[in-house]
Amino acid sequence: MKRLQDRVCIVTGAGRGIGKGIAERFLAEGARVWICDMRPDSVPKAVAELQKLGPADGSVTDVARRDQVEAMIDAVVERWGQLDVLVNNAGGGTGAPFLEITDADWDRDLDNNLRGTFLCTQVAARRMVAQGKGGSIINIGSTNGLRGQADLAPYGAAKAGVINLSMSAALELGEYGIRVNALCPGTVLSGPSTDNPGDEERRGELRAHTALKRLGTPADIAAAAAYLASDDAAFVTGHALVVDGGLTARQLNLRSNRG
Repeated sequence: MKRLQDRVCIVTGAGRGIGKGIAERFLAEGARVWICDMRPDSVPKAVAELQKLGPADGSVTDVARRDQVEAMIDAVVERWGQLDVLVNNAGGGTGAPFLEITDADWDRDLDNNLRGTFLCTQVAARRMVAQGKGGSIINIGSTNGLRGQADLAPYGAAKAGVINLSMSAALELGEYGIRVNALCPGTVLSGPSTDNPGDEERRGELRAHTALKRLGTPADIAAAAAYLASDDAAFVTGHALVVDGGLTARQLNLRSNRG
């Protein structure tokens, strides 16, 4: 028996990269998967590719808008009759020096990462409570939510909020059998991070700072998400699982050695 056999899963921001990797792994584990993305051109292509692996569908959805989130979850339940797993992967951020961050920069990163995670978590949890069968909600945080990084203040603040939100929701939803966890990737080679060959020097520097001497892949994050979604993690909730190849541990060690 596959670990997610016949479970209905939503993965947001899954037109490419980590989200698409998670959708692929869930299908391999026997799930039925609904993806969403804000980019209209990416959804049909991704769905067509995913359908080669198993039952998949999708929608163009802005997770920062409650009406669109509610419409998406209604469509999923209408299609497959239930909702068992939600992965809040939609997000992203753009860098800027702290003194140059605009209100628009701040609002965009908080909306895309934190507001969207809150809305999807709340709407999905209400559906799961009504079903009475529990569920698993996985919120994609970041190692940037655990430590500061120059030029990424809005993104880091939003991801720190995602981690805290996950823990708070876990405390309130546990009585309904709903587990809520955060998954915190380090640097992952996907999408924009692989588009520019000129970034290879920077990637080499990042590899040197990991314990495993490599950067992550969408498959690495997907494997962790499959664990958190499955019954193998039946007693895991309110946890922030770091999947970064030892990047955070090594940075903490370097700071300690300097100090």
